[in-house]
Amino acid sequence: MYLTKSSAKVLMFFVGQITESFTLREVARRLNMHVSLTHRAIQPLIAAKIIQKDNHNLLFLNHKDHHETLAFAEYLRRDEFLKRYKDIQLFKDDIINKIKEDSFILLVFGSAVESNKPRDIDVMLIVDNTDKVEFHEKFLHNIASNHDLPFEERVIGFESVYEMLSRRDERNIMNEILNKHILLHGAELFYRLIHKGR
Repeated sequence: MYLTKSSAKVLMFFVGQITESFTLREVARRLNMHVSLTHRAIQPLIAAKIIQKDNHNLLFLNHKDHHETLAFAEYLRRDEFLKRYKDIQLFKDDIINKIKEDSFILLVFGSAVESNKPRDIDVMLIVDNTDKVEFHEKFLHNIASNHDLPFEERVIGFESVYEMLSRRDERNIMNEILNKHILLHGAELFYRLIHKGR
């Protein structure tokens, strides 16, 4: 799907708030866009069923479909984020060059997503098998220790992701991540896990 600059901006907002719902005015206010421009930008997303409306006319992200388009928007967010954090770009490249896994997700979550000067930078590696967690905890820690950043590292397997996502009303790390994350790698896989887990 072709996205205009305005539609991409709107979609980037929604993929950063996966479980939230908003009025059109609220989206416009948060993005500092005129309401009429926001309305025009969101129409193709609604037509493609990427953004949907609930019974109260609130707008929300359809995270079950269009994973390629959602991944594209996630990577636009990532690229904006990495312009501010050049050191995290180096860290990401280091992980991707050295990891032996084919299917994995690497993301930043928590306060680093919203703050220019976070106390620490929470990073998570999600691997396909729980048996691989311990090995990758050491792997991630070793790479993080080569970078002069206040990293807090976590590694979990797909099963843990599914378990946490199934508990929608519980405060857990996956439910927090859905609305406060930057996907550094594995965005399409991330949405497939959400679809399966929720």
